Amino acid sequence: MMMKQYPLTAAQKMHDDWIKKYKTQQVSGVSVVASLKAELDFGLLKKCIQLEYERYGCMRIRFTKRDKNGDVKQYLTEKETRDIPLKDLSGMHMEEADYLMQQWAYETFDGDDIPLCDVVMVKLPDGYNGFFIHMDHRLIDSCGLVVMINDLMQLYTHYKFNTPYPQKLADFEEVLVKDLNRANNEKRFAKDKKFWDDQLDAWGEPLYSDIQGSDVLEASRKLHRNKTLRAADIELDQLFVAVKDYQLEPEPTKNLIDFCMNHQLSMTNLLLLGIRTYLSKMNHGQEDITIENFISRRSTHDEWTSGGSRTIMFPCRTVISADTDFLSAAYEIQNMQNRIYMHSNYDPALIREEMQKRYHTPKNTAYESCYLTYQPMPVKLDNPHLVQIPQHAKWFANGAATKKMYLTVSHTDNGGMNFSYHYQTAHLAEHDMELLYYYMMRILFKGIAEPDMSIGEIMEQV
Repeated sequence: MMMKQYPLTAAQKMHDDWIKKYKTQQVSGVSVVASLKAELDFGLLKKCIQLEYERYGCMRIRFTKRDKNGDVKQYLTEKETRDIPLKDLSGMHMEEADYLMQQWAYETFDGDDIPLCDVVMVKLPDGYNGFFIHMDHRLIDSCGLVVMINDLMQLYTHYKFNTPYPQKLADFEEVLVKDLNRANNEKRFAKDKKFWDDQLDAWGEPLYSDIQGSDVLEASRKLHRNKTLRAADIELDQLFVAVKDYQLEPEPTKNLIDFCMNHQLSMTNLLLLGIRTYLSKMNHGQEDITIENFISRRSTHDEWTSGGSRTIMFPCRTVISADTDFLSAAYEIQNMQNRIYMHSNYDPALIREEMQKRYHTPKNTAYESCYLTYQPMPVKLDNPHLVQIPQHAKWFANGAATKKMYLTVSHTDNGGMNFSYHYQTAHLAEHDMELLYYYMMRILFKGIAEPDMSIGEIMEQV
């Protein structure tokens, strides 16, 4: 029986465009391991994973062969009948096991009409047991994956400890249809387009800023023989990325959270301020800064529990003078982000197309060097039967990216925060990430301690 086919949403197209343009699946995967320091009934765990395939429709998405325009459509299979293997890594050190699972995360989903979700049960070192999940990013984002992990373990505790059966998850297909109908609303589309066009009308062409300083833009200007070029080249030949994680302790994390709560700021906007201030410092006080920020777009219960890929990135562009005080600068970013969120059903590719049409930038250039995702939900099994058990959870890099530096900030189970920097090794080294993290922390903690201090003074003092 032929399954009903649907076009991709804007969030799915964002990942699919990378695959189509750069001829690699590696730029579109999401992988994580979740485990407990406890004995698990792997027969029961397998049953729960198989049930999760039924409950969480996005795990059963398939994509058709590309048509003559290079586009694909999606559909859901009725059942998933594959076995769930068990792999024993308990004889390794945890670093070795993590390294091996990282190699699994590098594996690609190549082919049409094939499963795009792999789940493996694992025995890990030091008595940890759990499962490893690897999915195509067009199927799910990190928030959706956390919801799925917790739902799966609620199934496990239901059958193991007779806890209540987990509530029904939203139907992926029903939510997908609503999203597509919303995207096809002509009045809404016109309103969203006007917002983005108005930004360009008011501010003109953006200006590239690099974490390595202004030499990067100057190199692109020389390459293209254009002294006024405002965009820089994207690395396309060597897409491999390395990852460097830094953990902020619980007490300073609490200080950041308290500052946000006391001043009605979101953590995302505080982090954006830290990044943009560093970019300004490294680029001779440049005031016009753009950072690509990922928005989750999960406002309703159905959006939270339907799975799917709902995370989509938009350029957060702010022009902030050096004499602006830290708190006012944070509010400027927040005001911009609030406005962007109101128009987050728009396809970001159309924004890039409009800028290309207006400014005739060379092919494969961009105005951003940094991308941010703030993930408020930790990979933590939020279950009264499991919450006190030590856990080991880790996200894995997909191995390749067209983004020069992609920062994911998430919360740890001890109340701290993890800053995970993914960076293209063709141009960046671990030392660059050390500098970025060091100065971000200096900027943020100087700013929250003295919110009336100007951005210029902060840049001088850090």
